[in-house]
Amino acid sequence: MSFLYFLSLYKCMRLFIAVEVPEEVKKRMGELEKELPDEGLRKVDPGLMHITLKFLGEVEEVQLEEIKKALGKIEFLPFKVRVKGVGVFPKEDYVKVVWAGTGGEGLEGLAEKVELALASMFPKEARGFSGHLTLARVKRKIGIKEFLGKHRGEEFGEFGVRKFLLMQSVLGRGGPEYSVVEEFPAGG
Repeated sequence: MSFLYFLSLYKCMRLFIAVEVPEEVKKRMGELEKELPDEGLRKVDPGLMHITLKFLGEVEEVQLEEIKKALGKIEFLPFKVRVKGVGVFPKEDYVKVVWAGTGGEGLEGLAEKVELALASMFPKEARGFSGHLTLARVKRKIGIKEFLGKHRGEEFGEFGVRKFLLMQSVLGRGGPEYSVVEEFPAGG
């Protein structure tokens, strides 16, 4: 039996758990992106923006029901998310990602509950949770100190969260395409 035949027996899906972002926030992030340089980076389509709670990666389809069951046991109340400030990963003198910050006790709490619910199936994130909206991925060195200084403490708004999503990502030539696999509503 060939290795390729063996692989074909297991269908995989690229999955992540996320909080969706309302259109008005996506629109504001699109306006913010216009202030970034046009060269040296790839801006994220505001329509695709979300807050990733946990990236699962390539997952065998046979695990899907177990993942849904674990996520379905998570209990949380509706909460607010603040969008404030901008920053970079990993550091300012070596920029790979430009982001807008997201935060709030409810968001961090939900991320921790997701981590715990999936602990037996997926390793814990080494870096811990850092809520953000990705604005751009940097391809080569760019000058954005002025952009960071201007928007570092800026308030971009707040929105309510009443559910989280299990999402599938399909990578294509035109960028990723996301689809909702399952929704998990808040209680209360």
